[in-house]
Amino acid sequence: MAGQTAPGGITVTGARLRVVESNVIIRGMNIRPGDDADGQKPDGRDGISIGKDGNTVEHVIIDSNSLTWSIDENVATWGSPSNITISNNIVAEALQDSLHPKGDHSMGMLIGDSSSNVSVIGNLLVSNQFRNALIKDDAKNIEFINNVIYNFGNEGLVVAEASTVHVIGNVFIKGKDSDGREAIRFLDNTSAASYYVSDNVGKVGGTNTSQIVSDFVFDPATTEVLTSAEALDWVLSNVGARIGGELSEIDQRIVDTVINGTGAIIDSPSDVGGYGDYTATAALKDSDGDGIPDFYEQVIGSNASVADANKDADGDGYSNIEDYINGLLDGFTDVVGDLEDVTDGSDITDGGNETIIGGDSGNGGNSGATGTVGTVITVEAEDFELSNGFAVKNLMSASEGKVIQSTSDAEQSASLTFDGGAGVYSLTVNYYDENDGVSSMAVLVNGKQVASWDWDAELGSAFANKSTLTAKVIEGLELQDGDVVTLQGVRDGSEPLRIDNVSFEMTADLADTDTGTDTGTDTGTDTGTGNIDAIGTVISVEAENLNLSDGFVVKNIGPASGGAVIQNATDSLQTASYDFDGDAGVYSLNVNYFDENDGVSSLTVLVNGEAVASWDWDAELGSAYADAGTKTTKLIEGLELTAGDVITLQGVNDGGEPMRIDSLDLEMTDVLDGAVEHAPANGAEWLFIEAESFVFDTSSKRGFAVADIKAASGGQVLKALGVAEASTTFDGQSGTYDVGVDYFDENDGVSYLEVRVNGEVVDSWHWDADLGDSLANKNTLTRHLISDVEIEAGDEIVLAGYGDGGSEPLRIDALEFMPSDSLLS
Repeated sequence: MAGQTAPGGITVTGARLRVVESNVIIRGMNIRPGDDADGQKPDGRDGISIGKDGNTVEHVIIDSNSLTWSIDENVATWGSPSNITISNNIVAEALQDSLHPKGDHSMGMLIGDSSSNVSVIGNLLVSNQFRNALIKDDAKNIEFINNVIYNFGNEGLVVAEASTVHVIGNVFIKGKDSDGREAIRFLDNTSAASYYVSDNVGKVGGTNTSQIVSDFVFDPATTEVLTSAEALDWVLSNVGARIGGELSEIDQRIVDTVINGTGAIIDSPSDVGGYGDYTATAALKDSDGDGIPDFYEQVIGSNASVADANKDADGDGYSNIEDYINGLLDGFTDVVGDLEDVTDGSDITDGGNETIIGGDSGNGGNSGATGTVGTVITVEAEDFELSNGFAVKNLMSASEGKVIQSTSDAEQSASLTFDGGAGVYSLTVNYYDENDGVSSMAVLVNGKQVASWDWDAELGSAFANKSTLTAKVIEGLELQDGDVVTLQGVRDGSEPLRIDNVSFEMTADLADTDTGTDTGTDTGTDTGTGNIDAIGTVISVEAENLNLSDGFVVKNIGPASGGAVIQNATDSLQTASYDFDGDAGVYSLNVNYFDENDGVSSLTVLVNGEAVASWDWDAELGSAYADAGTKTTKLIEGLELTAGDVITLQGVNDGGEPMRIDSLDLEMTDVLDGAVEHAPANGAEWLFIEAESFVFDTSSKRGFAVADIKAASGGQVLKALGVAEASTTFDGQSGTYDVGVDYFDENDGVSYLEVRVNGEVVDSWHWDADLGDSLANKNTLTRHLISDVEIEAGDEIVLAGYGDGGSEPLRIDALEFMPSDSLLS
């Protein structure tokens, strides 16, 4: 049973799902019996029940499901079943004061009635009053490994009677409903029982602890075991029916209660918002009717024109249908061949002019050796040379599933011999800044410190997860082949200095930095009018690097692009300035700032002392906090700038809004008058459109929606898990354009997009670049260029495609319309 293959998933309500035969696999299901009076008898209304008296039930896998809101147990084994695996499930919120004839119930998991060879691995048990789990009735060879149990009421794990159990690497977290008893209890005073207990977070007690032994009681079926320190992050990042890589709203809420410590035992689904609205989602096209949609046939390498579900296109020993259904949950890590070679008759492009960046990290990257501006080299922290305490640890939310972290309170050190091309680089350090300590870190090049900072952002969690993954950007590093880059740091409190990876983006050639110093050489550049080749250049300046006076100070803010902002220190006028050193030209200026709803600050921008724009910060962005929701931008166009001009920000805060400014972006849009002649034949003008401004059907569950992504140009993207379409009306000048589509191409899936103008497809491509990361971040933000597109004012622009339901959603940042051949030298 593969619930993940149904558009929108499958939810079972009103009754249990019962397994009464052997050789059964159940994945991707939502089992939520609930308290409807017309449902199954309450005393038998489990979530999933495995086994039946008189039947042989063996070889059953219950994996990656959501099992909630039962009146009896959320999951139970009964009738002597054997060889059972219960893994990676959410087992949560069994109903307490509901319809059960015995009164209060709320039971999480029961392994009973002489069950044998049962492995319970990597599950998340949340807010069940009892049985988290209960192992009883002489159950034999039971493994309880790497589970996370939160807000476990009166009972955590209870093992009773003559059972034999391994309890390894579990994490028990008390919540508001947990009483004072031990998290793990062994009962019944019988010498026939035997337990191996190792590396659990939680107290052990009970009347039969004398039967705990120092080695395995039976030959373990599970040999790959995480430590308890690793289990929490892994479970929270992987558990449940993650269809398209995403949890349902119900399951995400449950996970959030663990992260935020807000879980509670409930009496009815209505206590937590109920089932919500389930909207039908269109099925993907399946031309040959073999159960594998055409899009996924391309992903796994099978043939969309031939019913070949039972064949094995990639030779991995699993049939095509198995690769498909399991890939929807586990991700499609291996794409067979080039997508352009798939023989399904579809028109597949190879990515056009998009630039492929990154590559094998090894010990110091690789592809930078060409010295190309824009090249990005990403190196996993675990590939550094480690000394003085750093060690590699598994962490599933990290880009390659691993980080380095401290092993002592002493200074830790990790180094890398740089082997990219000589140039000027921006260095991004990606790390986890949890809120249970303030670690510190320094970056050195050839032994000289180039940056240091404290890890004191408030990102809302004490766990290493997607919420606390942040970045420090260090710009202007001059690097050459053989330079040694070193990370040195000291952990603090419970924050163990976890580093995920670093990336080097080449922003200029070293030669570019020398042209201004050789006064004896005539470069031939007319700086009075500007350099036509510089049109489109973007200069980004972090606010914390401005010249600060009259009250502005630097503060650390997690959602900011460089992890910091400037904000007022007093209620008087604040001033910050920047000495412009770019090419002479006409620029658009983006001021990126946080407009919270607890005040109306005001800001003025001046160039050489003359005001060019001023505005009040009065947008209603729904929050009084500086977060992704309140990060916004003011665009000021048509600024004529030459090297040496001074750009000044002056403002006054208001109320509880402390005038937080993140960064400035200057994009050159034209040269100064007299430099070039504009071609009269093309009336096109430069236009930039954020994808989130497109119009789409909000009722489509797996279609487009707006999502927050820090690395996106406006802090947001259009995101879709399945088939999606969005449109906008072009309001620029009629003309011929080169269209740049900015999007996130991660390496854990292959999505597809096409661009249409008035219904005609002007280009289409699969997102199959390998940019070295499975996260939507600066590394995976790329551009696809479509050349010479004729667009009239009022034309409809449509984005249509498929998100790879495995792991890579469609994430579209923006479209830039650039006049084709509109400038003549």
